[in-house]
Amino acid sequence: MKFRALLVSFLLVAAVFPAAVGPVAASEQPRPVCGVCSDPFESTAKNSGIELAVESSELDVHVGDDGVGHWTARVTVNDAAASTFRDDPELLEQVVSQTFDDGRFRVDDPENLETRMDGDTVVVTFDVPEMAYRGYGDVLLVDYFNADGNTRFVYVDTDRFTVSGPDGTVLVNDPPRLKTGEETAATWLGGPDDRPMLDDETYLAFGPDRSLTTQAAARATIAADSASYLVPDLLGAALIPTLLMALGVVAVQYVTKRFDGDGTDVALLGALVGGLGLVWMLGLVAMGVFSGGLSATAWTLGVQFLVVGAVAARRPDVLTFWRVVAASVIPPIAAVLLVSLFTNTYLPWGAPSALSLGVTVALFLPFGYATRRDIDARPFAVAIVAAPVVFTIPTLPIGGFGPAFMLILLVGWTLLTLVAGALVYRLGWALGGLTDGYQPPESATETAT
Repeated sequence: MKFRALLVSFLLVAAVFPAAVGPVAASEQPRPVCGVCSDPFESTAKNSGIELAVESSELDVHVGDDGVGHWTARVTVNDAAASTFRDDPELLEQVVSQTFDDGRFRVDDPENLETRMDGDTVVVTFDVPEMAYRGYGDVLLVDYFNADGNTRFVYVDTDRFTVSGPDGTVLVNDPPRLKTGEETAATWLGGPDDRPMLDDETYLAFGPDRSLTTQAAARATIAADSASYLVPDLLGAALIPTLLMALGVVAVQYVTKRFDGDGTDVALLGALVGGLGLVWMLGLVAMGVFSGGLSATAWTLGVQFLVVGAVAARRPDVLTFWRVVAASVIPPIAAVLLVSLFTNTYLPWGAPSALSLGVTVALFLPFGYATRRDIDARPFAVAIVAAPVVFTIPTLPIGGFGPAFMLILLVGWTLLTLVAGALVYRLGWALGGLTDGYQPPESATETAT
C-alpha cells in the first residue's frame, strides 16, 4: 500500500483495513472444495499409470434433516481413462481413495465413500456428518463452510457447486460471494480459469419459506452461532476506544462549560472550523485522493467543515438548530448513498462504517448547540460514543493482524476525533448562545417525530 493511501486510511480509521490486511491473514494454502473434480484427481491417476484429463465436473451436496451432507461428484473424464475405469472398478476405487488420502481438501475424512462409472463420467458419493443443525423457527443452519472467525481458503474446483437443504425447504439467506442463486439451493459457478473462493463467513440457512418471520429466525440463528467468536473480536477492538470516546465527550462538555461559559467569538470559531476543512482538503489534494469510496467520505467531511465554518463566520444567524443537524448528517449519508447506488466504486468498509466515519466529528456541532440550548443532547452523545462499535461491527470477524491492530487504529482515530470534535463542539456551543430569547423544543428526538 502506498504511503498516501496508508495515511488517509489511518486518519479515517482504517476504512480499507479489511481489504488491506486480509490477504496477510493466513499462510495455509487454499483447499479445493471437491478434490476429485480437478488437478489432484488427475495427478493421483497419473501416479497409477493412467493418463486422465478432467473434461467437466459438478458437485452436489444435499443436506438432510439430520444435518448429514450427502455429497455427489460427477466428473467427466477422457475416453481412455473412462474405458480403463469401466474395465477395472477396483482401480477406480483405489485412485479415488488415494486422492482423498494424499490431498488436502475441505472434506478430510469422507464417510461411506463409493465410486462407479456412468458412461464417461466418474460418480463419487460420500457423506459428511454434522454439516448443519436446527436453529430457531425450524431453520436448518449449515455452518460447515463458516470458519468460526479464522480465515479459511476454500475454492470451487468444479464447474458447478450446489448445496441444497432438505426436500421442501428453500434457501433463506443470501450468502456472500454467491455466484448464482436459486430459490431452493446455493450455487457457485467455477471452471478452469475461474475458481471462486468460498467466503470464510458463509452460512447457509434453509427453511420452509422466505417469509419475514423465517428470515428473522435465520438471522437470529446465525447471530447466535457466530457470537462466540464475534463478540470477543468486537470487545477486543472497540471497548477501549468506546470508553475513551465516552470520557472524551464528558471532558469536552466540562471544559467548554467551565472555561467558555459565555461562548467564544462565533466568527473566530467559524474561521477555525472552516480553516480545518480547508487544510484537510489541501491534504487530500497533496495525497492525490480523488476517487473511490474512501475519497467520497474524506472530501465530504472537508467540504462540510469549510461551508459550515464560512457560514458561521459571516451569517451565524441562519444556522438554526435543525439546519445544523441537517448540515451535519445529510451530506455524509448522501455521499455514501450516491457512491453505493449510482457508481461502480467499491466501498471496502460498508455503509455503516462509512457513515460512522463521516458523521462522528460533524455530530459535535449539533451536540454543542443542543447542550447550550438545553435541548436533549443525549442522542448525539450516544451516537458519538457508539461510533467505534458501529465502525467495527461490519468488519467482524476481524482478519489481518487481528483485534489488537484494529484497537490501535481505533484509538488513534478516537483521539483525532476528540481533538477536532472539541473545536466543532465549541462552535456549536457558541452558535447556541447567540439568541437568548430562543425557545428550543423540549427534545430533539421528540420534535423530529
